[in-house]
Amino acid sequence: MAYLKKFSLTLKNISRKTHLKFWTIIALITLIGLSTVGNYGISWDEKVQVLNVKFNLDLIRKSKPIPADLKYYGPIFDFSAEAIFQVQKTFNEGFSYHPIKNNDLLNSNFTDQSIYERIQVKHILTFLLSLVTYISVAGIVGILAGLDYAWLGPLTLALFPRFWGHSFFNPKDIPFAAMLTLGTFLGSCLVGYYLNADREDIKLGINRITVYSFLYGILVGVVTGTRIAGFFLLFFVAGTHLATNLRIKSIYRYFLSFWSLYGLMFVAWMITTTIIHPASWSNPVGWFIETLQYLSKHEWGGTVLFEGQFISAKSLPWNYLPKWLVITIPLIFQIAFFMGLFLVFYRYKQLTNTQRACVLLVLLQVFFLPIIAIVKQSTMYDGMRQFMFMLPGIAAFSATSLAWIYQKISINSVRIFVVAFIIILSSPIVFDMVALHPYEYIYFNRIFGGLAKAHNQYETDYWGLSMQEGMEWINNNAGSKAKVVSSPPLTSSKTFAAPGINVISRKNYEKSKQTEASKTFYYVALPRWGYERKFPDCSVVYSVKRQDVPLTIVKKCD
Repeated sequence: MAYLKKFSLTLKNISRKTHLKFWTIIALITLIGLSTVGNYGISWDEKVQVLNVKFNLDLIRKSKPIPADLKYYGPIFDFSAEAIFQVQKTFNEGFSYHPIKNNDLLNSNFTDQSIYERIQVKHILTFLLSLVTYISVAGIVGILAGLDYAWLGPLTLALFPRFWGHSFFNPKDIPFAAMLTLGTFLGSCLVGYYLNADREDIKLGINRITVYSFLYGILVGVVTGTRIAGFFLLFFVAGTHLATNLRIKSIYRYFLSFWSLYGLMFVAWMITTTIIHPASWSNPVGWFIETLQYLSKHEWGGTVLFEGQFISAKSLPWNYLPKWLVITIPLIFQIAFFMGLFLVFYRYKQLTNTQRACVLLVLLQVFFLPIIAIVKQSTMYDGMRQFMFMLPGIAAFSATSLAWIYQKISINSVRIFVVAFIIILSSPIVFDMVALHPYEYIYFNRIFGGLAKAHNQYETDYWGLSMQEGMEWINNNAGSKAKVVSSPPLTSSKTFAAPGINVISRKNYEKSKQTEASKTFYYVALPRWGYERKFPDCSVVYSVKRQDVPLTIVKKCD
């Protein structure tokens, strides 16, 4: 009895230490994130994403069609941000404020300032949603390497500058990455539960297996609400469940016994997906098929800067995505990831059912959709940001491999040396992130040559965040009645203009050729698609730089 009591106390102490390490890392990430979230400007697509709420509500209220391609994208994240904004507005202005009647967005009375107020809310919500990714990666590492090492997962992911940078403003890819990674983690738990369940418990009814299946179907519907590709989780889970039972003689009968649970999961997914996509209400099946066709071959007609050449987004070489991954993921984690792949396959037979399910689901998350995109020659642009969902899986395998190697070392002095060595190798990543802030998402790893090597060879500030810093310089140096011509994205610059400063788009300026504007004005431009080369006779008076690479430039035209 004394031994059992001592063993129980030991387990409690381990559990406390495990939770302490995990929550310390999450708290640290949260603290740093919330203290810097206000430093990020406005990204290219954010105004459109705010207006997406208006477009969907107009469809519901007035049967007005949703413009352009927005009907193919789920508005759940945008609706959530708008709801939080309206709650904040009601709290500030009192209960006399009506979220529908007084909503400037719905009444088309919105201004750039009201858009910006919503974007500030969205930035906080985007970051908080990214925490779901960090926690999910911790869960994956906890399954594979043990709960005592779960904290290593979010710490590793936080050292992926591309993911960290996007976590504050990316209104499309971060929500999808977060929900897909959560689906991978909980899918691993669900398949593990299926595999360990008693045969008589595998049935529909008032029981845990039914509730878990139904809730997972809802989760997949929510993932699909962020991006249509989320529905693949249904096939990932079913395929993983099947693949981890290859030794069962009566595999067909065994898997058939789950048909009712998968049917329930499918129904829950279908209902959830339809509810959160107003564009699908008139014809859910037709809309879904049309959306798959559209997004699998997105007809974006722009060009992409790749290896120093502008190439049509529809005609990129097959290695476009792999090259971006190689030059933007820190080298130490690339090595750790491939070590993790080797160790996973080497130790696969020793893994539990839940661990095997987790391995397969992470591999599907990392490789399935990118391979499909490469094989189908799908339209790609903006570097690898459309495939941001790969990074959590890569981070999870990287952390797992480091944990497994550490576990195999029995000599304390060697363990200390290995930990110190990893810290030394990781330090330059932190230095680069600090130097690039708040543009961490333009990080290129040092083995490639960093941001300096990427200049004029690859896309850098394609979101336009640095336009804010350019406008702030104009506010402080150009006078209170300065006239400014701006390259796209106009919202990213105009929103930050001081009162009295008139900002117009370059396209409108060239159309109007106003005499008043043509005398003396400033030109603020993002160095993309040659915007910075416009008005060649004007002199550059300021450049927003990081690591000596110009991002936004400001010209003075007399």
